[in-house]
Amino acid sequence: MPVSNIAFANLKAEMARESVSINEIALYLGYNRATVGKKLARESPLSLADAGAIREKFFPNKTLPYLFKEALPEPPNGKAG
Repeated sequence: MPVSNIAFANLKAEMARESVSINEIALYLGYNRATVGKKLARESPLSLADAGAIREKFFPNKTLPYLFKEALPEPPNGKAG
C-alpha cells in the first residue's frame, strides 16, 4: 500500500519527512502491513491505543490531534454561549 493511501494528511507528511514506512509501524504494533495499511487508510478502525503508540514511537514531538486530525469530530458551527 503506497503512502499516498494514508487518510491522515499530517501523519502522511510526517511519515515522509521522517522516512517512516507502513511496514515499520506494522512491525512495531505487531500487525501485518496490510492491516496497518487499512487502519491508516480508514478502511478499518484505528484504536486510540494504536494511534498513541505510533505517536510515541515515531513522532514524539507531535500531538495526537495534529497527526490524526481527520479522526476528530468536526467543531460545532455555532458560537458557544
